[in-house]
Amino acid sequence: MEKKERRIVFSTGLLMLLIFTFTDLQISNALFTKNLYGRIFEVIGELPFVFLSLFGSVLLLRFRSRKNRVLNLLTVLLSGVMMVLFLFMGGFMTLNYLRDNVGEVPEFVAFLIAAVLLAGAIFLVRKVPEEHEYPAVTYGIIAMVYFILVIIIMNSLKTVWGRMRLREMTDPVVEFTRWYVIVNRGGFENIYASFPSGHSMNSAAIILLTLLPSFVPMLEGKEKLLKGIAYTWTIIVGSSRIVMGAHFASDVTVGILLSFAIFDITHTVVCKLRNRV
Repeated sequence: MEKKERRIVFSTGLLMLLIFTFTDLQISNALFTKNLYGRIFEVIGELPFVFLSLFGSVLLLRFRSRKNRVLNLLTVLLSGVMMVLFLFMGGFMTLNYLRDNVGEVPEFVAFLIAAVLLAGAIFLVRKVPEEHEYPAVTYGIIAMVYFILVIIIMNSLKTVWGRMRLREMTDPVVEFTRWYVIVNRGGFENIYASFPSGHSMNSAAIILLTLLPSFVPMLEGKEKLLKGIAYTWTIIVGSSRIVMGAHFASDVTVGILLSFAIFDITHTVVCKLRNRV
C-alpha cells in the first residue's frame, strides 16, 4: 500500500470500529436474514485467496532454482505441500459451505473445484514471461507467508477470544459481548468463533491482486482497477457475514484491518530481504 492509501484505509477502519463498538448488536439484529446474498458469499468468499495463494506456489515451482540441488528439492517439496493444502482447502472448504447452505452435495464436487483452481493457476503461470521471474518469485513468497500468517493469527485469536456468533444465540441481550471483551472458553469451538471474522480476513487477502501487474503482462496498467476490485470484494464479503449472523460488524472490521496489516508487513519485509540477496 502507498502511504496515503494506508492512512485512509486504517483511519477509516478504526473510525468504523469505534462506531461498531456501540452499534454491533443493533446492526446485526437489523441485517441478520441468512438470505441468498449471504449464502453465496459464504460459499465463494474465501476462494480468491485460496486461488491467489495456489498461484503463488505454482509460480515458485516453475521458477525454482535448478542450479542448487538442495534448494531445488526444498522448493519442490514446500510448493508441493502448499499446493495440496490449497487444493484441499479450496475443494473441501467450499464443499462444506455448499452442504451447509444447499443441502447434500456429492463429494466429487470438491475434486472438481480443486481441478478448476489448479487449471486456472497453471494457465495464469504460463502467461508469466521468463524475464519476470524475480517479481514472480517475490509474489510467490509473499502469498505463501501471508497465507500462513493469516491462518495462524486468525485461529489463535478465535481460540482465545471466544466471542459467540449471533446466529448461535438464544438470548442476544444476555449472551452478546463487545468485541474487546475476551471470553477465554478453553479451546476452539465454532459457535464461539465470531471474533475476528475469518471470511473477512481471507477475502481482504484479495489485495494480492495488486501485485500481479508487476509480472503478468496482460494486467500491466490495471493497478487502479485491481485495487477497486480488491476493496469492493472485501466489503461485499464482509457485509455478507453480518447478514449470515456469523459475525458482527466489529468482527468484520478487525478481520479486514488485520489482514491488510499482515499483507503490508509481509510485503515490506519480503521485498527488503529479497533486495539484500
